[in-house]
Amino acid sequence: MAEVEERCAAAGVPVKRVTWQRVLEEAANTGRLGEYPYDELARLWLELFPVFFADADIDGRLLDPPRSIAELAESDLMARLHGADIRGMRAVSPLATGWLEMAGHTLLQDAVVRPLVAEGHVVLSESLGVKNVIKSLFMAEFCAPEEGAALSAVRSHVQEYFGRALAPELGIYLKEDPAAVLAAKGAESIGVFDNFRAFGGDPGTTFLQLQSSCLEVFEEFAWTHGWVTVDVRDTDPSGQERAAEAMAEAILTAARHGSAPIDRPGGKSVARQ
Repeated sequence: MAEVEERCAAAGVPVKRVTWQRVLEEAANTGRLGEYPYDELARLWLELFPVFFADADIDGRLLDPPRSIAELAESDLMARLHGADIRGMRAVSPLATGWLEMAGHTLLQDAVVRPLVAEGHVVLSESLGVKNVIKSLFMAEFCAPEEGAALSAVRSHVQEYFGRALAPELGIYLKEDPAAVLAAKGAESIGVFDNFRAFGGDPGTTFLQLQSSCLEVFEEFAWTHGWVTVDVRDTDPSGQERAAEAMAEAILTAARHGSAPIDRPGGKSVARQ
């Protein structure tokens, strides 16, 4: 994303990147964590861990969740989860986590992104949030396949909500090849939130299963809501350079001329999925 930022800045259109985690880090560094909306965003973020791992056995004990952003930053929680032996996960846990993700991203868009756009900034949301919610729903279905029909209906609602209620001026969908990603990273480096390992699945096999299922949903989402698709399946440097150029050109065009589905005066909101 740094290359995309550089291309936009060189063309006279500086881009402000926004993610939930990045906003919290900036608020912590500037002493604003106790203010609205940062306090609320922090509490929702911290709640993700005990909700997702509720009653789960992690290396023989229950999770001791961080109680503050500072505690989370100083802990080795993410590294410990990466290789942990996790047992006792429940289908309701990722489902509940998905709703927390929806709440957090709704607040982020309403209280952070939209005010920045109103001030005239071109804001790049590196993940609209739909990705994490959809992954959570597929995790719930892996645990409870008998609930597949109900969870499919929930996925449709989630796509509609993110595609309309939280719609950016410009949406960019980065189309990846899950098999190429797995080959490049290796199964052992895949995080616990990107496969079904926490639910007893093989890390590599279920990475492909989860990501392939998500790919189908994202392609439908992008087509339905008029997002620009940028092919990033070519992982060599020249391919990545072409992808960065395509993303930058889409952002510059939207910033200069307006874009669907919403056109607000002043700044622009761009979401990358």
